[in-house]
Amino acid sequence: MQVRIEDVSPVEKKMFVEIPWETVSAKLGEAYKDLGKGVALKGFRKGKVPRPVLEQVYGQRVNAEVAYQLVRESFFRASEEHSLAAVAEPRVEEAAPIKKGQPFTFSAIIEIRGDVKVGEFKNLPIERRKLNVTDAQVEEALAQLRREHTELKPIEGRDVTAAGDIVGLSVTGTIGEHQINQPQFAVDLDDGDREPLPGLREALTGVPLDTKDKQLEIDVPADHKDESIRGRKANLTVTILEARAKDVPALDDEFAKDTGKAETLDGLRAALRKDLEDKEREVIDREAREAVLRELIKANQIPVASSLTERAVEMQYQRLRQMLGMKPDRNNPTAGLTEDLREKMRPAGADEVRGQLLLEAIADKENIAVTDDELTKHIEATAKARNTPVAKLRAEWQRDGRLDNVTYSLRQDKVLRYLVENAAVTEVEKLTQQGTPVPEAPAHGQEGHVHGPDCDHDH
Repeated sequence: MQVRIEDVSPVEKKMFVEIPWETVSAKLGEAYKDLGKGVALKGFRKGKVPRPVLEQVYGQRVNAEVAYQLVRESFFRASEEHSLAAVAEPRVEEAAPIKKGQPFTFSAIIEIRGDVKVGEFKNLPIERRKLNVTDAQVEEALAQLRREHTELKPIEGRDVTAAGDIVGLSVTGTIGEHQINQPQFAVDLDDGDREPLPGLREALTGVPLDTKDKQLEIDVPADHKDESIRGRKANLTVTILEARAKDVPALDDEFAKDTGKAETLDGLRAALRKDLEDKEREVIDREAREAVLRELIKANQIPVASSLTERAVEMQYQRLRQMLGMKPDRNNPTAGLTEDLREKMRPAGADEVRGQLLLEAIADKENIAVTDDELTKHIEATAKARNTPVAKLRAEWQRDGRLDNVTYSLRQDKVLRYLVENAAVTEVEKLTQQGTPVPEAPAHGQEGHVHGPDCDHDH
């Protein structure tokens, strides 16, 4: 086999291949031998159909299958011999038909990873929000904790509802043209933020606990947040199924002890502030990593193979569907991904791949690697969060081939933290730009991974 490689672009090469007739003939022989074993034609016993007859009936199909095999085999061989960092199978441009006694020739475009030459990656300008947890946030966290420790008790000493009760209802009727039929529905008469319908709490306050089939007319304000019922009239029939009074704990040291977080109320506030600050630091750190990735990509617009971009677009589309709560279509994962939508998503898809390539190149350049101890700590933390034995989780990831994926993701995250440490950081009260989301990196062999057929995994 003779192979000639020409450069087309930084991410494309053109392969010219000539395969001698002897090789082609041997492939054809194998194909017709396999075909003949299972073919039954009228006038011939199964497995006894002469090759000339098979050629006459199946010649076009066999030639196409053999040509495909020859292209694939020569591609993998050329990729290995010429160290082509291919990211997709070849795109055949020209192929001569198979003719007896003549070599089989074809040319194909091969998309490659390309040499990733990283320019600027230190002193990248990024913004970082200052840590600022307000007293109001601490008090809201305290109020939420208080709500969580509130008990619902049977109502005693009165026979009508009051502010602060939780009322279970059955509701039927209409809101404008919308039919309402809720056999079980709960309303907190003390929670204006989550009032299902403006005016409903007021209408249900001070009514008998045994209310049945009470008629309510409520005018929905013209500025109501739900456009579908804005300005409509609600005609409802409600029956109280159950009513409970809230036993709200007092804000004192005993309440703090009951939460298990502190011995005093002041200590509880301090503990809640620390929790809020820890969570906020995680958000700030993530924002900084997103910002530095955005700046890295902006400063290094390296070329990206189109096949990698298309894969990234499809992965982004699937993630978007999951975020919207749409069930995945296993038979067609990209159902609904039109060409117009692809075109709009391609710039972001290319940047996602570009970011992965750049981070990997920086990791190699700066000798950044994930240690066994770091991987073990990550597995232990994940196992604790999932309430799963560490050994079981490691075994599952090992069995499913996810350890490579986890290690790859940890390495990219480690590079991002390195870039943040070496960035030109401006402390701000509020970010002026949103960073690029940091996606979970696909593992070797998984769809969306930036390598391809020449990676260290099976073809």
